[in-house]
Amino acid sequence: MRVFLLHPDDDFHGSWTRQHWDSVIDLGRAPKSFYDERSAALGCPVFSIFDLAVEVEDLRIWRHLLAPGLGRVVDRFGIDWWDVISLMLQPELQDVRLALRLAEKLQGCRTLTVSRPSMAAELLRVQLGIPLQVLHGGLRKRLVRSVLRRGRAVANLTFEQLRQVVYDKYDPHYRWRRKLAPAQLSKSKSEPVVLLPTAYSNVTKTAFRYARILPEQKFLLVLARESAAVSPVPANVQTVGLAGFATKSCDRDELQSLERGWKQMEQALQEHPAFRLPVHLEILRKGRRRLRWGLAVRDAWMRVFETRALVGCLSADDSNPYTRIPLLLAGQRGIPAVACHHGALDGRMAFRNPRFSIYLAKGEMEHDYLQRICGVEASRIRVGAATPVETRLAASPAAGKTGQPRERAPWITFFTEPYETDFWRVEAMYREVLPRLCAAARGSGKTVVLKLHPFESARQRRSLVKRILSEDDRKLVTMTDAPLSGEILRQTWCAVTVESTVALDCASLGIPVFLCGWLRHSYAGYAPQYVRFGVGQMLEVPDDLLRIPDLLRASVPDADTARRLVQPISPEALSEVLCQPAASGLQSISGSSVLAGGQPRV
Repeated sequence: MRVFLLHPDDDFHGSWTRQHWDSVIDLGRAPKSFYDERSAALGCPVFSIFDLAVEVEDLRIWRHLLAPGLGRVVDRFGIDWWDVISLMLQPELQDVRLALRLAEKLQGCRTLTVSRPSMAAELLRVQLGIPLQVLHGGLRKRLVRSVLRRGRAVANLTFEQLRQVVYDKYDPHYRWRRKLAPAQLSKSKSEPVVLLPTAYSNVTKTAFRYARILPEQKFLLVLARESAAVSPVPANVQTVGLAGFATKSCDRDELQSLERGWKQMEQALQEHPAFRLPVHLEILRKGRRRLRWGLAVRDAWMRVFETRALVGCLSADDSNPYTRIPLLLAGQRGIPAVACHHGALDGRMAFRNPRFSIYLAKGEMEHDYLQRICGVEASRIRVGAATPVETRLAASPAAGKTGQPRERAPWITFFTEPYETDFWRVEAMYREVLPRLCAAARGSGKTVVLKLHPFESARQRRSLVKRILSEDDRKLVTMTDAPLSGEILRQTWCAVTVESTVALDCASLGIPVFLCGWLRHSYAGYAPQYVRFGVGQMLEVPDDLLRIPDLLRASVPDADTARRLVQPISPEALSEVLCQPAASGLQSISGSSVLAGGQPRV
């Protein structure tokens, strides 16, 4: 059996397509129709390795699998570095599980050819015990392709994005930025503040929304990455950079001790069946190399705690080490450690250890997901959203009443996502979605608006649209990379997305949402959860997009749906959670009512 393994960075062109294969496996992702066409053209089955994923269950398993590493690499402040860094390694560890499933399907394979080296290819070589033939194995070819790929990526970045990439890659320990940043080490004599750690703009926006609820309370927003800055800044929030708190170097003795502990942990985990191959492939060793960076980040946060009068910590992303570490330090110091998430749902909660005192869920949908899917104890969750300003702006007469069609709104808005991060073949996705949206818009007298995600490049997407649409269809399409606003929502007749968080905003305003279910995430189970709570209607096949005008009236969310999705927190309840450790116990909630199913409402 001759098998060809296609790397996500390679396409379905080239001399290999003229050879005979018994099977072609894509390490990227594309719609089923794409693989059906390629199967017919190549005369053999073509499929994606992600077809072997098991939605939701592949997330749940990791809390159990990661547990044996806990308690083995703990620093002098009580931070468990396996708890922090394993969250960064989990995607690769999950890829190992997928590759092992593929190896079971390829028993009997005698020839494995790959378009370029990859972790999956190396695992298959080891597991199947067969030689690996690399199609693009020449060093010169790989170097040229790498330079061209990086050049294209750089061309699509703004100056600010490029600067952040340089900082992340070449100044992870803040050596440059520490010298450029204003000194932040003097003891602050200001009144007590609540810490808002952030590393991304969406996290910052969520933090600001909560800060605006308590205008009399002072907040300190600390930017771990410069690109997390957002304007305007609320009057009660002071913004500083974490670089201003960074130290010149970490404690080398402590670093060496932690590295020894990590190496011992690797040896111990190698005895566990789930980690035998990850250790062999040196995936865990990558975590050991991150320890120095982790200590630099920790030491900077330690200075924040030492030089500011912190009474609480609110992290809107407790998976990212930049914003998880301060949450851990707060909890160890007896300061309220409150978590929430900037998106509608966070699938990573299914396998990470809850290190917060309280988690603020936006509404019943998120509460249900946290408890039913992720296994978080109900006593640690409070329902209390910081209602987005943009959503409130849209709640005007022009937006239409919840539960009623929005006939005058002119747009079918496609809220896109950075699909490349999930290894999608983006052009194949857009070729399947956009022409059908244009047909639906033309028949309804509407236009199609592509509302881009902040991580997407407008230049790249414009080039893509030009390639895949006819001239007539291009006249129906406009694109915006502007931040979500009331105006965008007011102009939206219906929303189309895969599983963007914006679906929650739209449904809470009575805007019909259609979910491209056949393109949803392999693991997280977001789209089914959306449907469970009336956020949107699942479209199972591409041609369902053509039926949007007929499906619209029956898809308008009602007022009850809106109330269940977003339940704003009161100023009194937020103050209790953030600033009163003695009053924010996990078992009782003073002055709150209880939702059906035991969910606390604040």
